[in-house]
Amino acid sequence: MLVIGAGLSGLQAALLLEDQGAAVQVIEAQRRIGGRVYTLFDRPGFPEVGGNGFASGYGRVLDRVRSLNLPLFDYAPRRAKHPQLELFLGGQALTREQWTKSPLNPLPEAARSRMPWEFGGGFVAFNNPLKAAQDWIAESSAPLDVSMRDWLSSRGVDDRSIELCWSTNPYFGSSAHDVSALQCLFNDAWIKTISLGSQAMLSVQGGNQQLPQGMAKALKREVHLGRDVRQIEDDGRGVTVTCADGTRYRAGRVICSVPFSVLRHIHVNPGFTGRQVEAVSTLGYMVNTLVFFVPRRKYWEADGLSPTMWTDGLAGSVMGQRFGKDPDEITAIVANPRGIAATWLDRLPPADAIQLVRAEIERLRPAAKGALADGFIHSWARDPHAGGDWAVFGPGQVHRFARDMAAPHGRVHFCGEHTAQANRGMEGAMESAERAALEVLQA
Repeated sequence: MLVIGAGLSGLQAALLLEDQGAAVQVIEAQRRIGGRVYTLFDRPGFPEVGGNGFASGYGRVLDRVRSLNLPLFDYAPRRAKHPQLELFLGGQALTREQWTKSPLNPLPEAARSRMPWEFGGGFVAFNNPLKAAQDWIAESSAPLDVSMRDWLSSRGVDDRSIELCWSTNPYFGSSAHDVSALQCLFNDAWIKTISLGSQAMLSVQGGNQQLPQGMAKALKREVHLGRDVRQIEDDGRGVTVTCADGTRYRAGRVICSVPFSVLRHIHVNPGFTGRQVEAVSTLGYMVNTLVFFVPRRKYWEADGLSPTMWTDGLAGSVMGQRFGKDPDEITAIVANPRGIAATWLDRLPPADAIQLVRAEIERLRPAAKGALADGFIHSWARDPHAGGDWAVFGPGQVHRFARDMAAPHGRVHFCGEHTAQANRGMEGAMESAERAALEVLQA
């Protein structure tokens, strides 16, 4: 049995198959274990580039964490130390009182006191028709498979409010126009479910990448790193996988965990057909870029503002991370432009992009001038082994292929967060691994 990809889903599938007596080999294109769970172990506090944490409702993730005896801590109290997000629009800092009276505020009278991120998430939560997260792929939900902009507009939200609250710092897509409302409603329903009973935000002490690393160590065979797959050929009797370095693997069946943004560049023979080829060719992925700085001094104390910000510029949303031993210490300032802002930055050389983001923060917060050291940038869209961060379904795509896109293709099976149907993120990756492992065992 061969598994392509040493992220959470591939490793979980391999471990489940080994538990049932299968001989499994995992291969990975990169020189590290973890996929989109990525910790910067060489920086103060071990900041997370992907896979920041998991809620108490991540049952599969927590089960695996406990089986590996990894120590956890609750990050929620640390986040609460600076609960206020500072609002910056057009370079101007606005308190809640100023925002309520500002001509920049497009919100209806009853909602003018709500910040853009509060109104955006709150409107979806209050108006979500899905009873359960998995209802997003039900046939009855097809009328909701329109753009987020159209769904909001049909419920009386004007375009100025949509542009500010959903297209600035978007969580899905580059704006409210290119993401299906169904995906946003699914995400809201899922968050409500996994948050029941506890608001904890858990992380592995010392970095979340220790989870996939521990999973890899638990396998009976060592993961083969640097195996960049270029071809998958199913001759009906078995599958041959060829890598860029000429290495070839032969297996009775293959589980492929790579995102479709990568799979579409691998030659698969015989080729995909029908809705599956449409999914592999067109499923979008989030353009998500993160810029990390080590703070030389506490500039937020000098200007009396929170270190966390929500901006409409190149810095996107800015957070102070507290992953160090001292819960009061901010170990990293992380700027997270997404969508169009991230796409713009991704066109630049990394050093230039870092400097632009640093200059933007210093422009908004003059007290920060000279305080942001040791810049590091990671673009998930420019990462050739990711092609973006989480999957983004465009308008109409959920109804067209979400239910069918992960179906086995001959002797090749698929997993990964993009193929999960009841969960998202790290928990979705684990859910998809269970399905793929069961398919192989049944076959």
